[in-house]
Amino acid sequence: MRKHVKLLKKEKGMTLIELLAVIIIIAIILAIAIPIIANVIGNSRDRATVSEALNIISAAKLKYAQENTSGQASYTDSQLAGYIDFEIDDDDFRVSFNGTTWSITDHPANSIDDVGNPATEGQLRKYLDNN
Repeated sequence: MRKHVKLLKKEKGMTLIELLAVIIIIAIILAIAIPIIANVIGNSRDRATVSEALNIISAAKLKYAQENTSGQASYTDSQLAGYIDFEIDDDDFRVSFNGTTWSITDHPANSIDDVGNPATEGQLRKYLDNN
């Protein structure tokens, strides 16, 4: 038992080399993880913006149906205020229907690569499917 206690007293902890090795390993892990995390955050913001644009188009479709409108239609943010129950950061958008296709212009989703301005409902859905 005394030998065991003597051996434990001789142990002083980690050497400087061991400590540096641990710090280098942690730095390498962080150098790999930080860009990946930043990319995931950026992608989730873009997906949220595109989802918001799709929700706005859905609100315009509801207004269009309730008004029994036929043919072309165009709605601004103020015209859709009663149909949108979430807060919108940029409210200068316009939703249009040309008789066959719904699209949105001047929305933050239009500035995302692969979406375009104007962005059709199909383009927005395709973006969500691919990202």
